[in-house]
Amino acid sequence: MTEATPLTTTNWKHARTPQKEYDTRLLEESSGRVHELLQALLYDDEAHALQAYGNVVSIKRLGYNDHGPVHARIVTYHSLQIMRLLRNDGFQPSLEYEGVGSYEDAQVAVALAAFLHDTGMSVRRENHEWHSIQLSDGIIKRHLERIYGADNPLRHAIRSTVHEGIVGHMANERVHSVEAGAVLVGDGTDLARGRARIPQLVDNDPAVGDMHRYSASSVQRITVEEGKQKCVRLTIYMDDITGLFQVEEILMTKVKASPIMNHFEVVAHVADQEPRVYLE
Repeated sequence: MTEATPLTTTNWKHARTPQKEYDTRLLEESSGRVHELLQALLYDDEAHALQAYGNVVSIKRLGYNDHGPVHARIVTYHSLQIMRLLRNDGFQPSLEYEGVGSYEDAQVAVALAAFLHDTGMSVRRENHEWHSIQLSDGIIKRHLERIYGADNPLRHAIRSTVHEGIVGHMANERVHSVEAGAVLVGDGTDLARGRARIPQLVDNDPAVGDMHRYSASSVQRITVEEGKQKCVRLTIYMDDITGLFQVEEILMTKVKASPIMNHFEVVAHVADQEPRVYLE
């Protein structure tokens, strides 16, 4: 399968870490059905076109941060990292705990939901999670049928879990599964300044997304790693206090809405100040 080509050729398409780097990370750190899924999903022309146009709407029309192909890859990578860290601590995802599927099946659900969660930005910002389900459901069904076969009823449970992850990623709708919780927090972890650099390269008047992009400019990086006291530790490094908007209004809103909140430690480092501990 050939690699999908970008929908646009504007000067901001290379402002982020190249998506090929995330493709490599995702493929090298996956196996089995998850690897098979990612091999196809990362180069799915339909998904890429929706993500690319979603970025046009988000950045050029609304002045928001990146919601395109690179954001999708970062969220997928971090969501799967969260799943692995929970698993390493003996915590089971919902599909496995409820006896419906395996840990691998839960990873497939997380990967699909994380990768496709913002396709609805190609319509509009408001209620875009519901538009994401409508626009990406055919993609979801196509990949699940290819991996599991047309006669395997498990694909319906996985599809439902994918829908929950997509509709819940804004924390506007309550989610209950571990899988949806991982996607919810994974979406909140894309905070770093590279995400804000894209709209700042586009000349436009003040827009509704300005606070998001300027606060994100202060965030250097975020790490997702094994916690000291809990399963997962999210550490945010920033060089200016304005970055706390991203932590407190975006990330923490999503962590607190996640059914796996109690398994996270969240610490923010602001320049030379004492670290701010939100969960530990």
